[in-house]
Amino acid sequence: MGILDILNIKRFAGLVAQGKSPTEELLADWGTSNCTVGELVDILKSHKLLAAAAIVLPDAVPAEAQQPDPPSAETYSALPTRLLDNKGTQTVPSSAPTQIQLDSCDPEPTSFSSISYNDLIKITDGFNDRPVSEGGCRLGEGGFGTVYKGVLNHKLVAVKKLIPVEDMSLEDLQIQFHQEIQTLTVLQHENLVDMVGFSCDGQYPCVIYPLMSNGSLLDRLACLEGTPPLSWKQRCLIAEGTASGLEFVHRNHHVHRDVKSANILLDEKLVAKISDFGLTRASPKGTSTTMKTERIVGTCAYMAPEALRGQVTPKSDIFSFGVVLLEILSGLPPVDENHDPQFLMEVPSAIEDEDEELTFEGFLDTKMEDVKLGQAESVYTLACSCLQDRKNQRPVSKQVLLELSSVVKSISLEQQ
Repeated sequence: MGILDILNIKRFAGLVAQGKSPTEELLADWGTSNCTVGELVDILKSHKLLAAAAIVLPDAVPAEAQQPDPPSAETYSALPTRLLDNKGTQTVPSSAPTQIQLDSCDPEPTSFSSISYNDLIKITDGFNDRPVSEGGCRLGEGGFGTVYKGVLNHKLVAVKKLIPVEDMSLEDLQIQFHQEIQTLTVLQHENLVDMVGFSCDGQYPCVIYPLMSNGSLLDRLACLEGTPPLSWKQRCLIAEGTASGLEFVHRNHHVHRDVKSANILLDEKLVAKISDFGLTRASPKGTSTTMKTERIVGTCAYMAPEALRGQVTPKSDIFSFGVVLLEILSGLPPVDENHDPQFLMEVPSAIEDEDEELTFEGFLDTKMEDVKLGQAESVYTLACSCLQDRKNQRPVSKQVLLELSSVVKSISLEQQ
């Protein structure tokens, strides 16, 4: 089987948003490369996917090898359980509502409140799934949960209810919940989202934040629900604020791992707040800034090449931020099946290609009436530096912040 490049991998992953199967597309593409069924079976066996290999070629896998080892007692005892009419316990089936036991969700003392799950049910109208625009409480949803609007102690809050997805174990969900709480306990900054409290005594773990009245950067760039376009100055201030928050995260030995415009929230003054720290990793002081992980996480349209290989490094956050800068400049989403190129990160290559019709001026968002071409070029050059394939060629977050602060300063001087 030939080696797939990063863009092919991203293309396959991008099919999910179109309601298509990346697996089917991968197999169709692979089928044109003169590979054999035997080679496919060898790949499946090398990854211990014996049941799948047996389906493709039954004689290739001995029958006894297809039977997995029975789970150990330790495995069962570690699974969440629920009481059944006082007759015993059983593991929760994946199709049933999951009662996640998180009695030790606060391993270290924090300044955040533990809030009753029943109270969260009350303030979100029973986790009303109708959108807020239709009189419900649902603000939005992501890969790991749904966010609801509520009022707690006379203040508007956003309640994120974490729900295990198909390819995520309950243990992974618990780890993510712990990680978000612990990270937000350690990392507090003007450009990072605050945490009001958390809940772990109910059916689902929840994290509670102040409600950001201007939503996400992704939605504001799209002028969702008729919101006015962001001005050039507003966009640069948002970029600077995000860079400041990211520099703080990196300076304190953490890697966010899911930097994207949907995770950049805007308060009533359009101050940027980086959110969603469930995937964040801490890097031990005095060690290499690059770590390895077996679980590839993040959002494909923002992922650096090394992140797709399981490397965890602050430079991957920088790559993702480069995509965000392109969004800020263009007003375009990170991936669009009706746009050529589909992935925003590919635009710099298309602009450099003399055979392409796309130009830098044509790439800029026409809704920005106050944009200065020289300043926009500076931000675009910075974005291109962040998007270098080789991580060592990308700037560090402190350099990114200095560059953006310089642009903001030049805007302020012009308006004096």
